[in-house]
Amino acid sequence: MTLLSAPQPEDRGPVWLVLVYAVIFGTLLFNLGLAFVNTKVMGISQNHVVLSELALTGLAMGLAMTRRAGLYTLITLYLAYMFMLMALRAQMDPKSVRDALVPIIFYFVGLQIRDIRKVDQIVLWSALLVLAVGLFEFLLLDFYLANVNIFEYYVARGTITADTNFLGEDNALFHSGVRYGGRNFFGFLGAHRVSSVFLEPVSMGNFGAFLVLWGVFRKDMQHRYLLIGIAFTLIILCDARFGMFVSLLFFVVAPLHRTTPRILMLLAPIAIVIALMIYAAAANRIGWDDTMTGRWLYSGQLLMKLDWRGILGISTNATYLSDSGYAFALFQTGAIGLMGLWAIYIYAPMRNDEGWKFKVLLVVYICLLLIVSYSLSTIKTGGLLWLCAGAVDAWQRNGGSVRPQPFMAPGRGRKGQTQPWRWRAAARQASAVR
Repeated sequence: MTLLSAPQPEDRGPVWLVLVYAVIFGTLLFNLGLAFVNTKVMGISQNHVVLSELALTGLAMGLAMTRRAGLYTLITLYLAYMFMLMALRAQMDPKSVRDALVPIIFYFVGLQIRDIRKVDQIVLWSALLVLAVGLFEFLLLDFYLANVNIFEYYVARGTITADTNFLGEDNALFHSGVRYGGRNFFGFLGAHRVSSVFLEPVSMGNFGAFLVLWGVFRKDMQHRYLLIGIAFTLIILCDARFGMFVSLLFFVVAPLHRTTPRILMLLAPIAIVIALMIYAAAANRIGWDDTMTGRWLYSGQLLMKLDWRGILGISTNATYLSDSGYAFALFQTGAIGLMGLWAIYIYAPMRNDEGWKFKVLLVVYICLLLIVSYSLSTIKTGGLLWLCAGAVDAWQRNGGSVRPQPFMAPGRGRKGQTQPWRWRAAARQASAVR
């Protein structure tokens, strides 16, 4: 059994599931709620944001706790590793510790969900919630901003400064809330990029792309096409180039999942980092533009700023790296810790071959997302994503009381095709009886 083996989850009562809904909706709505409070009730600070995230993460931790040792062992190893890095840096950085706790904790919450249809419902209701707020923002923008001043909220929480509003003093949107160069999709919708509950459109685009991923993966989901329709609506409303590109790519990759070897997924991030650095070096220019290739160039340039200490996560030379998820993750967590966590997820066992399809799609999503962002670890988009990842790994399609052994890793057949997933004899017999 591996550290993240997926044992048969215990039955969870309706109260537990209600709390899961509360946590997921909380991760989506807390920024919107704090922005409203900051605009209409009282000023907030970074401490309010931190306390909100701690409360949501703490509740998720409570929902993830069982008598099994996997969660506690992984968190203990991760914390020990991060404290070692901070000791080598000679500085404390609680944010870098938090970054991987969100994926770990929410993944283990997902492992407790027996019925994948419950996850379908959580995903669909989350999508409807984001769509409802997004349409409200799009149709009643002035009224929305009068109650939710996005720019002032980000100033209050310390993300930006008051003198950086290049959109104009009276504009309450975030920096990227307007596409002055013209929209990429459906220009008649205007320059405004909808951000809904996320308050900035990039996260909404990433969320929309994940909804498409789930819709492509869950071919048996009720209201599947409704979910995909909502997803593309969100991507268009926020004018997300990355979201549209990766969403269309999912339809191409999905039929190929059975021929995708595990080692390829394990090494994919390393290959992309090397490719980005080669591309940046070959371009031999400092300037970059806000295009797809321009963002790749800038990501490679930020990666090239890292020396060996930065790659190992022990550098004390602070520099701006946020526009490259790979560079930021390496600087914060270090290559050893990142590859360790990545390998644990890639080699985590699954209970049916549909789980492999999801894992291939999620690897594509993560590897491309990290070129421009590290939002997969933020609670507002990462909570739902990693809950779904855990639920898929624990999903047993046939149900029943017989507990099968973990699936064997997909092997390579003589003709180069992935061999079928194999059940143990007891599980096969149980399925035949049912």
